[in-house]
Amino acid sequence: FPELPRRRPFPWVTWLIVGSTVAVFLLQLLENHLYGDDVLGNALAFGPQSVAEGHYWTILTYAWAHAVAMFGDPGLFWLHIVANMVPLACLGPALEELLGKARFLGLYLGGAIAAALVWSVFDGRDPGIIGASGAIFALIVAAGTAAPRARVMVYVFFVLPIRMSLRVLAIAVCAVEVFLVFVNWLPGVAHMAHLGGAAFGFLYIAVLRMVVKFRQK
Repeated sequence: FPELPRRRPFPWVTWLIVGSTVAVFLLQLLENHLYGDDVLGNALAFGPQSVAEGHYWTILTYAWAHAVAMFGDPGLFWLHIVANMVPLACLGPALEELLGKARFLGLYLGGAIAAALVWSVFDGRDPGIIGASGAIFALIVAAGTAAPRARVMVYVFFVLPIRMSLRVLAIAVCAVEVFLVFVNWLPGVAHMAHLGGAAFGFLYIAVLRMVVKFRQK
């Protein structure tokens, strides 16, 4: 009999993160509609006030909340979460299979924590930050470090298709963030959180490789 192709494990960690994040966002939209304020998003946000109040768990929960209006425009309520969940859905399953579920979860949560810490050191201010962008940058750079030659199709601004390697993608997104920091463009975006997550993604794979080599010896 011909050998059946190996069945890939279901990336339930990735889809659990996507599903829970979307669920939180829908609750944010509902509360914003009912009360005229993003009550849940404010409660989950990480910043000086949340730390001062002892809400230390917000160093993780902020990554599950997203802006219900971008750049002051309620019509762009979808932009923030789509910009984060699309790359998570595209890169997450492959990374989860490559690293294993526990290590993948560690990468995502660690990226979120590192992003929040770097932001608090270099740019921390009220009303705080929300969004999974720091964790997403950790995934992008981790993918570019773990499989630099793998090629993917990237849709710039969700429209323009460009095929590039994961290494080029990781370098490109980091270079853009560094440029935006220096020119101080889009100051309402937590660029330092993105770079903090990116740095964690690189270090996570680098350390993981050292640990694996050490164990093999």
